Amino acid sequence: MSGSGGVLLSGENEALPLVTPFGDPYQNLDDPAPAPIVKKEGYDSLDYDICYNVPYKRMLRTYTKFTYWHTAIMRWVVVGFIGFFTGLVAFLLDYGMSTLLKSKFNMFNKVLEVYLPNGSLIYPFLVLLAFNILFTLISAIVTVIEPMSSGSGVPEIKCYLNGVKIPRVARVGTLFSKAIGVLFSVSAGFFVGQEGPMVYIGSVIGAGLPQLRSLLPCVKKFAFPYPYFRLDREKRDFVSSGAAAGVASAFGAPIGGTLFSLEEGSSFWNQGLTWRTLFCSFCATFTFNILQTARESSGGFSSRPGQVNFGSFQNVHVGYLWKYYHLIIFAAIGAGGGLLGALFNSFNKRIAQHRMSYLLKRKGARVFWRVLEAVLVITATTLLVFICGAALSTCVSHSPDNSTSDTKMFESERNSYFCPPADNYNQDHVNDATTILFNSQEVATQLLFHLEKAFSISTLWIVFVLYFSVSCWTLGTAISSGLFIPCIVTGALYGRLITTFFETYNIPVLSEVFAEVYPGTYALIGAASFLAGVMRMTLSLTVIMVEATQQVTYGVPIMVSVMVAKWVGDIFNEGIYDISIHLKKIPYMEWESPEQMDRLSAEDVMSKDIKYLPLISKVETIDTLLRTTSHSAFPITQSSSSSITKVPILYREKRLISEGSDDVPLEQFVASMYQRPPASKPTIQSKAGGDGEEGERELVLHGLILRSQLVTLLENNVFIDESEQADPKTILSHNQMMKDYPRFNENLKRELTEDEKAKCIDLSPYMNPCPYLITSKSPLPQIFNLFRTMGLRHLPVIKATGSFVGIITRHDLTHENLHHVREQLKSSIPTSRSPLYRNV
Repeated sequence: MSGSGGVLLSGENEALPLVTPFGDPYQNLDDPAPAPIVKKEGYDSLDYDICYNVPYKRMLRTYTKFTYWHTAIMRWVVVGFIGFFTGLVAFLLDYGMSTLLKSKFNMFNKVLEVYLPNGSLIYPFLVLLAFNILFTLISAIVTVIEPMSSGSGVPEIKCYLNGVKIPRVARVGTLFSKAIGVLFSVSAGFFVGQEGPMVYIGSVIGAGLPQLRSLLPCVKKFAFPYPYFRLDREKRDFVSSGAAAGVASAFGAPIGGTLFSLEEGSSFWNQGLTWRTLFCSFCATFTFNILQTARESSGGFSSRPGQVNFGSFQNVHVGYLWKYYHLIIFAAIGAGGGLLGALFNSFNKRIAQHRMSYLLKRKGARVFWRVLEAVLVITATTLLVFICGAALSTCVSHSPDNSTSDTKMFESERNSYFCPPADNYNQDHVNDATTILFNSQEVATQLLFHLEKAFSISTLWIVFVLYFSVSCWTLGTAISSGLFIPCIVTGALYGRLITTFFETYNIPVLSEVFAEVYPGTYALIGAASFLAGVMRMTLSLTVIMVEATQQVTYGVPIMVSVMVAKWVGDIFNEGIYDISIHLKKIPYMEWESPEQMDRLSAEDVMSKDIKYLPLISKVETIDTLLRTTSHSAFPITQSSSSSITKVPILYREKRLISEGSDDVPLEQFVASMYQRPPASKPTIQSKAGGDGEEGERELVLHGLILRSQLVTLLENNVFIDESEQADPKTILSHNQMMKDYPRFNENLKRELTEDEKAKCIDLSPYMNPCPYLITSKSPLPQIFNLFRTMGLRHLPVIKATGSFVGIITRHDLTHENLHHVREQLKSSIPTSRSPLYRNV
């Protein structure tokens, strides 16, 4: 097996000399050539499983009842601050976007007023293009400086919560790059939104705030003083709360944000996390609403609980919101949304594959091509929008006095770009295409939801095709971008197109049925169905849309359309986030093992040729091991035939607390602790035709030790002479072991002296002595469920006799690797095999 998450592998275990009292399985130390440092490739895993070593247990012994109460209260305090800061960032981004958009369109309006009477549109176009390119360059440059800030960031957070350690995913530089990037990408006029990046920003705040090391790496004296929060599993829960707060501040949907984190983000959940995440989401929504109220200088609370406001559906006087027999129509719209979503995902996957094959592989000029692509996309977007608004739109007469009270609040957002002036009867002309394209996407959504008979069918067709194609192309460029709002606008155009079709062409019965329902209902159902077809969200999407509309009556129609859209979309491909994860080859573990894999067992997927470390190892051996491998953990094993010359600390401490062990000699007690009783067959077998030389050694597993722990031990000089016994008083504390968390060094940063290399390290107190174990005959579904539910990083495999034979990591359980293993087994089994092994 290969991969950074595994262990050291080799087929030369038995040919290597023994250089410690317990036997050194690694190398010949007589070789003077220094070992080259091997760089880590691929993705590593997070440590969601607690390492119950001696330092951790000693820390737990210092805990009192007050300590547990204190940490429990501080969890609530921390998630409250996460929600507050997420809401604050959401407000600042919303304010910045509105300011930049207002400045851009004010300048555009001034130039248009000067040159439009002369019939010249080139100068207004150039002004708009100049603003868009300037904002694009800022967003693209920030993104190429910090590549992790590209896209929405939701797939990366989803993988992080699944247990994948992605480089620079929770850094303060990434947070600022993401915020600046999405600020200017939305202001530039890309068909993107800020909702996905808000999920990422909330997650980064959740990851860094409890420690203040990710947010303030240069000010370590302000590190959060609670060591219980300095674990990956604690950090995981805070990231889950931050992701929910990001959705809540974007849509004003705290319950929907919590369900989004549960359904789409987190892989591990518990009851306590549910309440803390909901509290965090409410804090984010409340913070944004308070700041928005102060900005509007209005009494009470603002009507905008989040960045996106769909407008009120409370006072509808044109038709009903819906009737029960319209559920059939909503299901049909959902099926269409699923088809369109699958088509969108398919096109975007092909574009992404082309981008990865050509743009991302250009060495040296990669940054240039990424920025150039972003500029090309915004240039094409601006040109197409301008052409649609100036040449392909419809200018209709409109009198504001005839507007209903429900739509008057949206009349100010309609514009008359490229239309003739008012006539003698005071009839204004409004441009239906520019009303959508020359407004923010939030305003465009409100207009599609609430304006009645305001858009021609030809305009809806053109703008729908434009939004669908350009959004598909834009997703994946070198900018910070979200996908929620473009999908909502595209889906609203799709739903509004259906109802406008039946309004325009008077089809018997059907036109009457469609006319009974408020037109905005179809736009809302279309938005929900297309969004579900692209992202394959169900429960959380339903609640988000209901909270955003502030109309619980829409719960059933949205649920029906969303479920049908997901079912139809799943027939053709996966959701857009899953496609992105697979394209990036991130070892994401699905909820269940692949189909037809229940015939595989642990021995089929495990790594069988293992390099290991003994309980007491040479310093030079450990240093060379770290330099020549990129693996993240190593098993601590001992041959059952090894002689005992030195007693590890762990077993000396066990003897002191073991009942009835005082009368047993120390060496005998240690032997009973880690030497397996004789099995029914010899533990050492001679090679065929040999003279009694060692042919096979059965190994006894003592535990696992992480690469980061080995580096920490070397950095702290926890060395002993070869003739000495380690002193339990010199064991490092848990805080010392976690001092560099979460940025552990992969290798020792200095060169060891010859005297240091000759010394040893007792690894027994620092290893995890109780890892989860599985037998070699265990079925794959059982292994997969254990790995997935417990958040494991490594899973040692033992025989029925108890001897250590292999190890399984996350990389071994990915769907791609399992299918590869299955194909290998199918090709290796003879055609005359037993019926027991057919259809492997």
